[in-house]
Amino acid sequence: MASIEDIIIPQQEINHIMAIEKQIHFKGATWGKKQKTQPYPYWLELKLPFFDSDGLPIPQLRAYFAYRPARRENLMPSMNFIAFYKNRRLFAIDQGEKLVHVNKITHVKPIAESRICGAHYHILHGKENQETGYLLDEKYQKSNDFFELMCYFLAKFNTVAVGQIPHPILSNNGQMELL
Repeated sequence: MASIEDIIIPQQEINHIMAIEKQIHFKGATWGKKQKTQPYPYWLELKLPFFDSDGLPIPQLRAYFAYRPARRENLMPSMNFIAFYKNRRLFAIDQGEKLVHVNKITHVKPIAESRICGAHYHILHGKENQETGYLLDEKYQKSNDFFELMCYFLAKFNTVAVGQIPHPILSNNGQMELL
């Protein structure tokens, strides 16, 4: 049986999805536990569809956001902001402590380093059928501001937030942040 990595999305299609104006509707969106049985502090997730500028759902394109509060004092929370297209990770941002990403391919545009350390974003490359990771700008490397990183994700993915973005901790989900 074929795996999800066997699905090859043409680069022209990737470029089109990246370029079109998109919307995410946050009204009524609520965070939930990622898994029923997991240690505290647990991962929270939020799944939402993307819409085009006419308000119609974009087929096979969905957003997935994950958040886990810091496990100890003086650590950053872990955050993932992902756009899936045809069940492939098309674009994503990862933030957390001591993240390392190894790029299997580097001969793409923009040129990728073979290994990166720190907060980074991913782009799927159609011809190679691989993701490459790129470091986020320095100002985001130590950011634990959920809204700042969410806005960065939305801007890079040409997406407008409709409604108020719910904070994973402050949206009454039963989990508290370590201070």
